[in-house]
Amino acid sequence: MSSNNVKIAYFSMEIALKSEMPNYAGGLGVLAADILKSCADLAAPVCGVSLMYHVSEDPQHAFRPGQEFKKRPETVQMHIEDRLVTIGVWEYIMRGEKGEIPLYFLDTNLPENKRWDRDITNGLYASDRYTRLCQEVILGIGGVRMLRELGHDSIETFHMNEGHAAMLTLALLKENEFKDEPVKALCAFTTHTPVPAGHDHFDYKLVDRVLTQKVPWHIKKLAGNDDLNMTRLALSLSRKVNGVARKHAQVCNQMFPEYTFQAVTNGIHVKTWAGKSMAQLFDKELSGWAQDPEKLKGAVDLQDESLIEAHNTGKKVLIDHINNNPDFFPIPSNELEDGDLFDMDTLTITFARRFVSYKRPLLIFHDLDRLRDLGYEKLQLIFAGPYHPDNHYAMEILNQLSHYGHGLRGQIKIAICSDYNLATSQYLVRGTDVWLNNPQPPMEASGTSGMKAALNAALNLSILDGWWIEGFEQDPKSGWAFGQEPSGIIQPQEDKVDADALYNTLEDVIDCYYKRKDEWVERMKHAVSLGAYFNTHRCVKEYMEKMWTI
Repeated sequence: MSSNNVKIAYFSMEIALKSEMPNYAGGLGVLAADILKSCADLAAPVCGVSLMYHVSEDPQHAFRPGQEFKKRPETVQMHIEDRLVTIGVWEYIMRGEKGEIPLYFLDTNLPENKRWDRDITNGLYASDRYTRLCQEVILGIGGVRMLRELGHDSIETFHMNEGHAAMLTLALLKENEFKDEPVKALCAFTTHTPVPAGHDHFDYKLVDRVLTQKVPWHIKKLAGNDDLNMTRLALSLSRKVNGVARKHAQVCNQMFPEYTFQAVTNGIHVKTWAGKSMAQLFDKELSGWAQDPEKLKGAVDLQDESLIEAHNTGKKVLIDHINNNPDFFPIPSNELEDGDLFDMDTLTITFARRFVSYKRPLLIFHDLDRLRDLGYEKLQLIFAGPYHPDNHYAMEILNQLSHYGHGLRGQIKIAICSDYNLATSQYLVRGTDVWLNNPQPPMEASGTSGMKAALNAALNLSILDGWWIEGFEQDPKSGWAFGQEPSGIIQPQEDKVDADALYNTLEDVIDCYYKRKDEWVERMKHAVSLGAYFNTHRCVKEYMEKMWTI
């Protein structure tokens, strides 16, 4: 694709290309990669822009991009405070079914920069506000300048995937003599969270210090009076904005009533997330599914035995992965017995989310006696989530999970995956029987992991929030829903109420798995068929129609 053919520039702080690349923290990066893969498959005129994080100054520990990344000779320079910082760029060509698109990863780890400026792109989501702001300045302002340097002069839409990229509007304001309307005509914005903590903001004194004279005179009108709110900056200077599920768009409209949010429900790149055995089955029975995911509607007619065999192949890979990692078990490895290990016949439920309070990772343990009665020798539970030793909440969750694992030993098996990354998430979604999701409604924006599990014939057991409102509405046979769909922005619900609803539903799930096998397999087929709609090919087509057209 030539420079002038690129019409849409997709900016994202994260793009999860592969497990070993430290460019993602969770669902935002995975979604960005899936969308860009579909853009390549559909030959959409798109390029991606992100940052390259080197992790360490020590060459032995630094991330090395590898041969598939090309170090471009182009550089741009920009002032941060009184320092002139040089920005380099790595190019990665995303190849798809019908075309290919360039992804650009900006980098300040260059010998001409001072040590502290090299470290701007050291790691994703720097914890100190100064470095974090510098990262977002490099992504937004540096990204626009780099695209111009690379010859991309015909871009019609700058798409901000979350507010981290909102500084690009300042670069476009400068190009357009600080006139708002021409910038609005160029920008689109997707927000991914109704949680206030998910919206970046910076003290104006810090912004003035970092950007010196580059802040427009009316910045407080654009980004808020108290501090620079990146979400408000993006909203103020975008022609179109969207949430990532129908409910999420409604919540956003209530949070920011002066703007009109469209709904573009997230999806997944089906070719990436289908397990090998499942893909082989689809190739045989649903020819062309990877190119045209709508063909997954035909999954309701798959042969029972073939689907069970394909799913069990993925389940065995997952069970082996768990059992081959003794550290996953709360029991010390030298005390593990055969009865502690996972097996193929037991109903396997997975909770794989970031360990944050609103996702309520411990909800299923709210009433241990009831859980024990329901699941005695019938359940094995897997918990996985990215965590860091400095994340005190996540570490407390890990301690609690270990405590429950000891207390339920011999009754309900528990494993805690500590190697959560792209590869592990593929094991989980391809091998589990049930995907558990129980956030505090309506704080789940979308939740694409449940789509990945469904594609691999796992059944969702989810509270009515995010994408599952639409998924369950489309096909109630594809899993189970509990709780009531939230009507407001935040309606705190006592955990006991939702836990009771979860246990009531879980009782039916267990009964169906062990006593109603024909119904279970029928539900598996309907779960797979959800991929006909919840995929990024459909998502990209909606972006083209709703967000990227002028």
